[in-house]
Amino acid sequence: MVENRTQSLRLVSSRPSIQQVALVATDFDGTLLGADREISQRTKEVLRRLKEFDIEFVVVTGRPPRFCKSIPDQTGIPTTLVCANGAVAYDPVGDITTQFATLDLSDARALLTEIRDVHPDAGFCAEMADEFVAERRWLRQAGRATETDISDLIPLLDQRVHKLLVNLPDLSADETMTLLNPLVGGRANVMHAGLPFVELMPPGVDKAFGLKRLCDQRRITPQQVVAFGDMPNDNAMLEFAGWGVAVANAHPNTQGVANEVTRSNLADGVAKVLAEMMGG
Repeated sequence: MVENRTQSLRLVSSRPSIQQVALVATDFDGTLLGADREISQRTKEVLRRLKEFDIEFVVVTGRPPRFCKSIPDQTGIPTTLVCANGAVAYDPVGDITTQFATLDLSDARALLTEIRDVHPDAGFCAEMADEFVAERRWLRQAGRATETDISDLIPLLDQRVHKLLVNLPDLSADETMTLLNPLVGGRANVMHAGLPFVELMPPGVDKAFGLKRLCDQRRITPQQVVAFGDMPNDNAMLEFAGWGVAVANAHPNTQGVANEVTRSNLADGVAKVLAEMMGG
């Protein structure tokens, strides 16, 4: 269990100047990545200019560390990584994972038991530190290779579990969240990233939680942060930041919590805002 995050007070009503910014934080998939799942040359050029203003660049992603190793090379600049929706930090240079938070093990086991009692076709997988463990049912529902004979994840959970993923077949992530929230009852933070499953994080843990830890270490205030995102798992980060920006392809709920909406990820929305802040 962790303390609830402290959100930024919305003291600003207009986009800050670049001189007021100390840190730029962005989601990766659906936000920074553009066509062909690459970062455009235009966006790379704008990101390189952050150094001129002594601004730290941070990718805050739902990805686990094992899928984050290529991100600094893709951005083309030094990139701080906060992974697993804020539960983990990853240093790609040293290949070091630092875990910030875990689910209570008894709660994690009970949640999966109760969900399966109500939804027998549910598929589960878990992120535990650097380890990924998935049921065959979850992999099949997610359209992934089913190279496992695991039929029940629950006995395999241990104290390292920081994320549970739940797939209810034939339901969208929004529909799944609506069904599971009353059942979860505060024992986990339920969110999704636009994929056909939901993620159960430790209570109080989200992208704002991980970003706040980083800002506290750097002595950076929320008002000095500009953040970008596209899905409900980004909402807390956009609310925490002094200025939160949603891309045009963002989930309606995410657009609703943002201070502004920029172009889509395919039209270099992040670069557009940063370039305008830098003077063009």
